[in-house]
Amino acid sequence: MSASQFDRREFLKLFAAGSGCYALMAAPLPFASMLTEARAEPGLYHFPQGLASGDPKPDAILLWTRVEKIEGASGLAAQPHGGAIDVYVQLAEDPDFKKLVIERGVRALPQSDHTVKIFIRGLKPDTVYHYRFFAGSDTSSYAGRTRTAPRADTLRKTRFAVVSCQNYENGYYGAYRRLVVDDINAKPEDQIDFVLHLGDFIYERVGDVPLDKTPTRVLPPLPDGSTPWVPDGTHPWWQKGSQAAVSVADYRMLYKTYLMDPDLQAARARFPFIHTWDDHEFTNDCWQASETYFGNGEPAQSRKRAANKAWFEFIPALLSSAPDFHDVENEAHDFRDVKVETAPLGEADENYLYQDENSLKAIDSLTIYRGFAWGRMLDLIITDLRSYRSPPVMTEEVRALIKGAPVPPVRIVKLLDAGRTANNGKPPATLTYGDNEIANPRAAMPQGTHLGAVQKAWFKKSLEASTARWRIWASSVPALSMRLDFSRLPFAGLEDGYVGTDAWQGYPGELSELMVYIHEKKISNVVTLSGDYHAFAAGRLPVHPDAEEKTYASVEFMTTGISSSTMYAGAESSARSSAFFHRAVEVEIDGTKYENFNNTLVNGLREALMLSYTGSPGMSEMFRNENASPGLAYMDSKANGFSLVTLEEDAMHVELVNVGDISRDAGPQGSKAMRRTRFTVPAWAGGEEPVIEGPSFEGEPSFPFMKTTT
Repeated sequence: MSASQFDRREFLKLFAAGSGCYALMAAPLPFASMLTEARAEPGLYHFPQGLASGDPKPDAILLWTRVEKIEGASGLAAQPHGGAIDVYVQLAEDPDFKKLVIERGVRALPQSDHTVKIFIRGLKPDTVYHYRFFAGSDTSSYAGRTRTAPRADTLRKTRFAVVSCQNYENGYYGAYRRLVVDDINAKPEDQIDFVLHLGDFIYERVGDVPLDKTPTRVLPPLPDGSTPWVPDGTHPWWQKGSQAAVSVADYRMLYKTYLMDPDLQAARARFPFIHTWDDHEFTNDCWQASETYFGNGEPAQSRKRAANKAWFEFIPALLSSAPDFHDVENEAHDFRDVKVETAPLGEADENYLYQDENSLKAIDSLTIYRGFAWGRMLDLIITDLRSYRSPPVMTEEVRALIKGAPVPPVRIVKLLDAGRTANNGKPPATLTYGDNEIANPRAAMPQGTHLGAVQKAWFKKSLEASTARWRIWASSVPALSMRLDFSRLPFAGLEDGYVGTDAWQGYPGELSELMVYIHEKKISNVVTLSGDYHAFAAGRLPVHPDAEEKTYASVEFMTTGISSSTMYAGAESSARSSAFFHRAVEVEIDGTKYENFNNTLVNGLREALMLSYTGSPGMSEMFRNENASPGLAYMDSKANGFSLVTLEEDAMHVELVNVGDISRDAGPQGSKAMRRTRFTVPAWAGGEEPVIEGPSFEGEPSFPFMKTTT
């Protein structure tokens, strides 16, 4: 089709309820371009957020871009009625675009902020394609590269990257550039197939950087935004004037600004991405349609709907058109433009899902949990751990109860999470901690849930139906145990506690249920990949973490953030007021400071404190607690970067790439890899227990794992 042959009927046929989504069929044979006529003067349009692809299938790929008319540009624009912009897409088998399989026109609509998604079918399996976009006589500043998945019967080495948590204001995205440069320089057989993004693609606040730190980069003001923050000494993690996104315009502005970063654009142009979300795409520590910056959670249904709409517009995810996963029905669906109001939540049902109409409509406006098959080597199961979870156990009332506890006690969290199922259906009427006592607020409530009943049933079916060599669970938050074993400190009078309860540690009952399911069904080679905690970690997931004799059902690798503040930075800041606890976070040996927090979490407080006092690793090892954090084998809490996963028939290889400092723009070569930490997980049969081999290091080893350097 030439540029002058604009077929209005074709656009109307492809038009999808104002969503900017189109479905096209590739030509069976390559053809030469027919875009020879200029329809407008050059310099009228641009593609400021670059381009992207996502959710590859053996015969299909989803392409994305956003187009704008350049402000102040003069000349006759080829612009249809109502502010829409005509866009042409080319997909080719070669980087020179001489072997085209698609050259078609679509329409970027103002209703979708001039974003477009184009689902292209009829492609060859396991094939690299190249794509670009045109508007008038202007083209995207560079071409994209993507690939399709292998055929269902293909068993070949599979390699992908895992990323998470990219706070724009906290640092630069040099880790993405490192990933791109390394991939360009790699042999074809060692290049990665896709990038798995585990969430926190944006942060929903402007000024989301601690008050005592200068933001690395500054975001523009939100178009609407919440009331600007005035520091009052209670919440030191925001800048003065910080605002939260409250409208579609706010969330769109954040995506548009984040996506103008050149390193992120380069990664999205080179690799297809597969996405889930975490909390910051909506609001920090969110659950269902509630926000939890203050108090016990406030209704935020209109924000949830706005966040869902913006995510759908800017993230290339195949939802309604996704095929079933091994005969398990696809439940994901595209955004539904519902009307909601922010109103009280109402009552929860037996599955802890709040039943008010506004919450249910806001949540159901977009469903993203789904499954992918990558040949016979990999089945990837993507979950949504925010939209259906029960409210957190740590409320203001419970925090008042445990006042004086450094972290939430394991005992209290497990009792609350169990609800009316605690103590074999006889929950305590009251909860006590020290001299404090409150009525048990969950004595009559169901057990907590992270997945929600419907998604959990789908998740179990998907695991059991999987036929691939490896089953990867994309979990936005970690299931690995991270605890402080205060009970091992003599005379302290403290209980063991969880380092955070916003992840699976706040839902221990359901996590154990899932591990029991995997173990009893003898489902092999299940590996969880997680993010959210801004650290690297590795370990095994026990069926019952507090059992005296433990069995392990799965393996987990946690990836750190691309640019978000590290777990270590948060722990060190929190411990400054106590010299005793600060020793458990940071240790100085021979004039050099190390991250003792890694040691504390993996080997226990007694070993970490003894090392701090004696400076002798040999002596401190005598005080190691192998069950300090049950199953946890490795921590690198002072890290930014990404993970690389290589799947082979007999083993999984994982490389954790720590790029170190992200406070400065690393330039076109990307951040240097300060440390590469490697593990191997041999494949195991159903009924066997997984084993993790490693770590080994390239570069400076993380503390206290120096002895394994290779």
